[in-house]
Amino acid sequence: MPHVPDRGTRLPLIGLAAAVAVALVLRAPMLAGGQIDYDEGVYWQSLRALAAGSPLFTSVYSSQPPAFLLLLLPVHLALGGSIAAGRLTVLVVALAGVAAAGRTAWLLAGGRAGVLAAALLAADPLFFRQSIALQADGPAVALALVGVAAAAESLGRRRRTAALLAGAAGAALAVAVLVKLLAVAALPAAAIVLVARPRRDAVLALAAAALGGVLAAAAILLPFVGVWPELWRQAVVLHLGARALPFGGLDHDTVVRGLPVAACAAAGALVAIRRAPLLAAAGLSWAAAAALLLAAQHPLWPHHAVVVVAPLALLGGGLACLPAPRTALAAGVAVLLGTSISSAALIRSLQQPPGPAVAALRSYTAPGDLVLTDDQYGAALADRAVPPELVDTSFVRVRSGDLTAEGVEAIAERDHVRAVLFATGRLDGLPGLREWAARRYPRVVDLGRGRTLYVS
Repeated sequence: MPHVPDRGTRLPLIGLAAAVAVALVLRAPMLAGGQIDYDEGVYWQSLRALAAGSPLFTSVYSSQPPAFLLLLLPVHLALGGSIAAGRLTVLVVALAGVAAAGRTAWLLAGGRAGVLAAALLAADPLFFRQSIALQADGPAVALALVGVAAAAESLGRRRRTAALLAGAAGAALAVAVLVKLLAVAALPAAAIVLVARPRRDAVLALAAAALGGVLAAAAILLPFVGVWPELWRQAVVLHLGARALPFGGLDHDTVVRGLPVAACAAAGALVAIRRAPLLAAAGLSWAAAAALLLAAQHPLWPHHAVVVVAPLALLGGGLACLPAPRTALAAGVAVLLGTSISSAALIRSLQQPPGPAVAALRSYTAPGDLVLTDDQYGAALADRAVPPELVDTSFVRVRSGDLTAEGVEAIAERDHVRAVLFATGRLDGLPGLREWAARRYPRVVDLGRGRTLYVS
C-alpha cells in the first residue's frame, strides 16, 4: 500500500480555492465575448436544433459522441440559449478539472504538489482557452481529471467507500470519453492509481470502476440505441475517413506557449520518480498515452493538444516535493496565478467581434427563417437557425466527401431555406454550390472579402 498523504490540511485547501477563484474571476468576463473557434458555432447551432426538438444523429449532425451536447443542453435551455449559457457549462466543468488536478496531486504527493498542479493547469494558455470556448476538448479533459481524482480519493479508504469512489472514477471517465474520445488517454493513469493497493482490493477497485463506467455509458448511449449505426458513422467513421486529408497540425504559437508547463513537468517528473512515484507513474502514463494519441490524430488541430496539458500539470506539481520554505512555494504559485492574466489577455485578443454577416442576416431574413451557411456562429448571433443536418459544414466534412453539393442543395430545398451565406470558405469547397445559390436565390448581397449572402 503506497503512502497516502494527509487529507485534512487547511493550507492546501486555501491554495486550491485560490487557484479556482482566480481562474473564475479571469474567465467569467469572457463568457459573453466574441467567437473563439469555428466549432463554437457548430455546437451553438446544434443546441438550438436540439432545443427546437430535432433529434440527435438522425437529424442533428454531430461528429462527436453525445455526452457533450447532453451536458450543455440543460443550462442552454435554462438561460435562454445564449453563447454565454453554453460557455458557462464549459467553465464550470473546467474549474472542476482544476480542483481535481490539485486534489489528485495532493493525494499522491502532498498538499504542496496539489496547489502547484492546480496553479499550473489554471495558468496554461491552452487550457485557459479550452475552459471557455464552446468546444468538447476542455470538458473531456476536465472530466477525466475528475475521474483520476476519484480514483486517488479511493486510496486508503474502507473497502465499501473505496469501491464507491472507484465506481465514481469509472463513471466520470466514461462520461469524459463520451464527451470526446481523446479522454481515453487518461485511462492508464486511472488504472495505475486503482491498482496501487493490495491485490484483492485492487481487483475490487478495477471491477467497481468498470461497473461504474458501463453504467454511465449505458445511461448515455442506450437512448440512442436505434441510431447507433449513424452515431458510429458520424462520430468515428468520419474521422477515420479524414485521416488522409492534407491539412491540420500544431502551429508554432501553440507549441511555444506549451513549453513552460512542459518544462515544469519534465523537472517535476524527475523529482516525483523518487519522492512521489505514484504521481510520476500516473502522470507519465497519461502523458505518454496523450502523446501517442496526438501522433495518431489526423487532422490534428491545436485545441487537441489540451489532452497533454492535464498530465503535464500533474507532473509539474512534483516540483513541490523538493524541500523548500513554504514562502517559496507561495511565491511560485502567486507568480503562476499572475501569469494567468497574460493568458486571459491572449484569449481575449483572439475573440472575434461580430462581422457584417450578422447585421445582413438580421436585415434580409426574419426570425424563424432557416439559413444555409458555413458561419454557424454568425447565424446564431443573428438569432437565425440552420438545417439540423448542416450545423457542421467543416473542412473535414466537406473535403472528406461527407458533404456534397447535391446533398446540401436537397436539404435546402426540402427545408425551404430562405438564404445562403458563404462566409468562411468552407462551402466553397463544394463545387457548383455557389452557382446553384446564385440561380436559386436571386438577391445578392456582397459583404466583402468573398463573403456573399444570397436571399430568395
